[in-house]
Amino acid sequence: MGTICILLGLIILLGSLFGGFQAAQAYNTTIAPTLTNAFGNVNPYVLCIGVCGCIGLLICLNLVMHGITLNRVNKLIRMHKRHDR
Repeated sequence: MGTICILLGLIILLGSLFGGFQAAQAYNTTIAPTLTNAFGNVNPYVLCIGVCGCIGLLICLNLVMHGITLNRVNKLIRMHKRHDR
């Protein structure tokens, strides 16, 4: 179960980066011509990918840490069961 959490976290990180890229493309074609200099001289690609990447990184770190914890707890449970025999 821990390995699944770790892999899911990495998949979510990559998905959020891809989603940020898609959002930046949509922003460039629809909203960018009407909102000139709303964020100063920031490239909309950098802004969208940065925000989505940051959110994805937080979720990824949460799932990775839960996965590591699950792996270690399962290892301790197995060791404890071996010593009880």
